[in-house]
Amino acid sequence: MRVIGLTGGVGSGKSLVAQILKQETGAELILTDDVGHIVTDKGGSAFDLVVERFGNEIVSETGEIDRKKLADIVFNDKKAIKDLNDIVHPKVKEYIEQYIENRKEKAGNIILESAILFETECDKYCDEIWYVYVPRNIRIERLKDSRGYSVEKCEAVMASQKPDDFYISRSDRVIKNDGSVEKLREYLKNISKDWGFAKSLPDL
Repeated sequence: MRVIGLTGGVGSGKSLVAQILKQETGAELILTDDVGHIVTDKGGSAFDLVVERFGNEIVSETGEIDRKKLADIVFNDKKAIKDLNDIVHPKVKEYIEQYIENRKEKAGNIILESAILFETECDKYCDEIWYVYVPRNIRIERLKDSRGYSVEKCEAVMASQKPDDFYISRSDRVIKNDGSVEKLREYLKNISKDWGFAKSLPDL
């Protein structure tokens, strides 16, 4: 079994890349966004800790965390964001570590798609790291179109993430996703024929 860590900044299209790779290779897909929800759901390993830190007002009538309320609390509050990450990231790491451990004797590949691959230290479970790169201006246009973000919000979210150089220097392959879906699919189809370590760097 081989684990491919797939990461990229907001608006890079890493989720699309992950889905295409799953289709082309039959690999199992793990999304850390989904894992983050699992560990913060009622009964999850991070639920009580998050409620203890942010108060019962973030708990909805159904007993689950109201994610919008929580997002409103931590947005633009660096201390609150750090506290939340300090609670959730280790629990995400624990979940993924156990998940991979339970499958390591099985055949096939796993694609671990994560915007916080290095922050959760899940990169250490990966045989290769692939980074999805898109020029900043294209990411902004995509976020405006797909999420309705203002330019200011795009800039704020992107500023909260590490720069491209950080990821590129730690990646085995860089996937440049600045064209059409068809072009991306053809490129991924070609590189998925083997799971080599050749580094393909974009012109920055």
